[in-house]
Amino acid sequence: MAKKDIPQLIKDNQVRTKWFWLGTILILLLLSAILLHDIGRPFYGLHSWAQASGAWAARSHVRYGLDYTKFCSTWAVGMPPVENPDRYWDHPQLNILIAAGSMKVFGINEWSLRLIDIFLAATALLVFILMVKDISNDKLALFSGFIYAAFPITGYFSMGGWPVLLGFLAMWMYLIIAGHTSKKIKKLHYVILALSLFFTIQFSWVGFFFAMGIGVHYVIGCLFKKKKPNWPLLIILAVAPLLSMVVNFTVMAAGYGWDFNKISTLYKWRSAKGEMEGVMQHGFDWPAWFARLWQHAVTNFTLTGLIITILYFAFVPLFVLSLPKDKNGKRELQYPCFWLFFFIPFFQLFVLKGCLWQHQTWEMPLAPFLAIAVALAIISTGTILKQLANKYFALTIQAILLAGLLTACFFGTKYYYDVRWQPPEKIEFFKKLNRQIPPDKALLSFEDFIVNQNEAKGGFYRPEIAWYLDRRITPAQSYEEVKQYAATGEYPFYILPAVNELKPLIVKLTQEYPYEVVPGINGETTKDGKFLKAGMYPYVIFNLTK
Repeated sequence: MAKKDIPQLIKDNQVRTKWFWLGTILILLLLSAILLHDIGRPFYGLHSWAQASGAWAARSHVRYGLDYTKFCSTWAVGMPPVENPDRYWDHPQLNILIAAGSMKVFGINEWSLRLIDIFLAATALLVFILMVKDISNDKLALFSGFIYAAFPITGYFSMGGWPVLLGFLAMWMYLIIAGHTSKKIKKLHYVILALSLFFTIQFSWVGFFFAMGIGVHYVIGCLFKKKKPNWPLLIILAVAPLLSMVVNFTVMAAGYGWDFNKISTLYKWRSAKGEMEGVMQHGFDWPAWFARLWQHAVTNFTLTGLIITILYFAFVPLFVLSLPKDKNGKRELQYPCFWLFFFIPFFQLFVLKGCLWQHQTWEMPLAPFLAIAVALAIISTGTILKQLANKYFALTIQAILLAGLLTACFFGTKYYYDVRWQPPEKIEFFKKLNRQIPPDKALLSFEDFIVNQNEAKGGFYRPEIAWYLDRRITPAQSYEEVKQYAATGEYPFYILPAVNELKPLIVKLTQEYPYEVVPGINGETTKDGKFLKAGMYPYVIFNLTK
């Protein structure tokens, strides 16, 4: 290369770097704008259970203090709370503790946790983009980051918070240390890798699958290439996750009174039938499981995105194999580190396959894998059509594919935001009861509003109701019970569904107490029959103080 070409090369690199960072910032702003949409909405939407449960546990830390909660997720309501509350041991505790810190700063409300999550999501997407850039190129990094942000699962559920941010950071450090990038390896990379692997599991069990995918990828790579492992790297990949798992299981076992059978029961439940246990009477139903996998994937990533991905893996690899390798042994348009991005969702989906039934979010690890595939599909289409036709035809087809995908993502994300697992009217109903019932009193109810997913988990109030009612609930299902509890003065109101089966009880109580009827509402479905909004029975509220 002539000396006069060097300044021009440096200038070109600087321009390319500026455009890369401009594109990255725009993508991060796009994701933030999507997630900011209706940030103060109540916990009534898709998967409102999970959103409300985390906020409820964080509120307990903030309101009652760590002396009361013992640094553990605690199901407590009212003021003062019960002396011996139920605690939630199934998940690592650090995530809720950090969330409580956010709630302490921004207040006890729905948007405080969402605001911090937007920051975490933007940071996680930034790490993803930089990681893909290091193992591939600027174009693929930006394109895949843009598609990742556009997926409905990302636009509604966000990126996955701390565990995904730290998981991506661990992947990036691993790729640098293992020689998959051109970066110079430093001791700091080892330190960040160890800390990321340890703390991603402290935040969530999801972190384990990042660690598992990275570890398996490295071991298989060493075996396949017949080379000795980098022992410091291998030790970190094994020891950091193991220590973190030991900490989590120790806390969990202590919480269960060292009843390891409960932990075993939970694992067997989540690794198999999960919430479908009552439906599957004759072994695991794999066709139903794969049908649910596809059902969630269609709404999470859109049918358009899935079709583009399938066509990419069906046809493009043959074209890629015909391309020459560069000095690093890579081919243009080759999927970078395919097996690493494949292993993480594969292990998560199949090791704890019972989680998939009721959790669209269990497919989150597929998002980066599919984002890269879709981006490569559209880029490859342009490259192939340029050779077969001309660049204008290629750009037209690329624009059509991208427009079709973005349109599908827009309507898919809109559908997720429109879903109502809890009717807004029901949320307002419990807000009203919260205002009317003093914090030291309780609600008397025909329904106990207790959910019990599994015997090992134990029962607890439905999280959305616990968040908005924020009062203890005592069940009473007969006239005599209502009279007995009313006499204590601890229960200002009694509620029950206004249904025909309870008409005799309702008639009796109307002769004793003033009452108010809360109208019911009908559920809704979309034009194509998908669930949209839950309905609600009419309720009767009896005033037991008059």
